[in-house]
Amino acid sequence: MNQRIPTNVITGFLGVGKTTAILDLLANKPNDERWAVLVNEYGEVSIDAAILEGGAASDGITIREVAGGCVCCATAPYLQVALHLLLSEAKPHRLIVETTGLGHPGQLLEKLRGPAYADRLDVRATLAIVSPDDFTTPGMLQNPVFREQVDMADVLVLNKLDRADSTLIENFRQWAEQLYPRKEWIAATQSGRLEAEWLDFAIVPHAADPFALAANEESVAIVESTEIPAKPGQPTRHVSPGSTSAAGWIFHPADTFDEMRLLRCLSSWPQITRLKGIFHTPDDWFVVQRVSGSTTIEPTTYRRDSRIELFGNAPDVDWDAVEADLIGCLEVTRCDV
Repeated sequence: MNQRIPTNVITGFLGVGKTTAILDLLANKPNDERWAVLVNEYGEVSIDAAILEGGAASDGITIREVAGGCVCCATAPYLQVALHLLLSEAKPHRLIVETTGLGHPGQLLEKLRGPAYADRLDVRATLAIVSPDDFTTPGMLQNPVFREQVDMADVLVLNKLDRADSTLIENFRQWAEQLYPRKEWIAATQSGRLEAEWLDFAIVPHAADPFALAANEESVAIVESTEIPAKPGQPTRHVSPGSTSAAGWIFHPADTFDEMRLLRCLSSWPQITRLKGIFHTPDDWFVVQRVSGSTTIEPTTYRRDSRIELFGNAPDVDWDAVEADLIGCLEVTRCDV
């Protein structure tokens, strides 16, 4: 195929309704499009694939599986084979990859965005589905697998809205709004209903006003982002409304930083009193935070893009110079992603 295939990863913990959500997407796909689904089964016996095969119309839909583990780890060698066969056979207009509920989507997304698929796949929004049970099960919000699934998401959806009371919905909204980086879209739904336009929210700017959650809606927006996508080597700048002492930048996913050069740069701005950022280096991703002269560096599972927020101690911070410093720390800029 001459054009890269729009690709989405749909993730979420066990029992949140991923398969139901994919069935709904397939039932509402454009009639003139071919869609392919790659299902990751954790056990040796295929269940999700069988459900999808039985519930999806066969016309224009091809479903394959990678069984016996997680595409991110144990069965990773089989991913490339299964994906190659699926793309060759189905020649899809869109590819959906469903991870196991115990899967780590970070490594999977790195593979899909990597050089092996750069000319074939156009990786768009990753959707993470959560359920009311995730907010009532002790320790779930701190579960490392759950956190990675949420961190990797561009679109975060609370499913099973009919089982959530107003207090839980508000708790979800407050928790989701505090996540960093901000999600492209935060919504609530029931019966696994996902809106088709959410699949492309990671690449298409959208600025419709979010509206309040209504219990009688099948799917509603709670919060959305209006971030404009960056270009390789050309980050987008965001200045806080009504303030000249705070600014932020978002870099293209293909941009990588020289780690030592970046860390020297981040410590060279005396006018910056507080910063937090996520950065992609050739070998890793990490979070940097500095408050009151104390700097912490920690690994992160986030993989969407590099970004930074800075807070100055004066209204006349030269943001142009700061931006030039950041761009000067870039090690590799690829235009093929």
